[in-house]
Amino acid sequence: MDKQYKNSPITEVICEFRFELETVFNQKKVDSFFNEIKEKFPKKKKGQMHQMKYEINPKKEESFSKTFQEFDQFLSDDEKTRIQLDGGRLSIHKLKPYNSWQEFHPLIKLVFNAYIKNIKIKSIQRIGLRYINNFEIPLTTFDIEQYFNLRPALGGGLPQDLISFMVGVIFVFENGRDNMKVQFLNRPALDLSKMTFALDMDYFLLKQGDVPVGEVRIKMLRVLLKRR
Repeated sequence: MDKQYKNSPITEVICEFRFELETVFNQKKVDSFFNEIKEKFPKKKKGQMHQMKYEINPKKEESFSKTFQEFDQFLSDDEKTRIQLDGGRLSIHKLKPYNSWQEFHPLIKLVFNAYIKNIKIKSIQRIGLRYINNFEIPLTTFDIEQYFNLRPALGGGLPQDLISFMVGVIFVFENGRDNMKVQFLNRPALDLSKMTFALDMDYFLLKQGDVPVGEVRIKMLRVLLKRR
């Protein structure tokens, strides 16, 4: 956790909150929320989330449906930092370049405080902090054991030559209250002289409602600070 890279591999950092709401979510609440954050996030857009559903009933009849749902987006002037708001789901995204937690954390506080000020909530269902990293490593110097502690292990009797791989683990923290899901895989590279890897780390609250709203700033964000 203390190792520093000359060129940061972080391509996106996401802090997500999911709430159980006390009242109906409506456009008036969205507008009030925007008024609180518009100095840092002056741009507004609508995003779309597409969902596809495929079913086979007991008579082996197939059905397929496709729906989409709109959500609100608020962006910084350079569009490198953005908010997604969809009812009880709120996320803050920082795209590359990600400079530091000290820079990102005040934006999380601003957005969280604006939300709970204008939208009444019953409880917090999820808090998550996710780091998406992408690495490019020259093949001439590549040794996976030199770069990564998390990697595939192939036992005897298995072929040792790999084209690609995907490894995933879930770690437990805070006496089972929180989990951290880590996924590691390699991807095809446009430059054949390099290998590319994606490392996705998602630290999140597992026990819904276990962190009271009033303790989020003090307790949970302190934990996230440790795991950043």
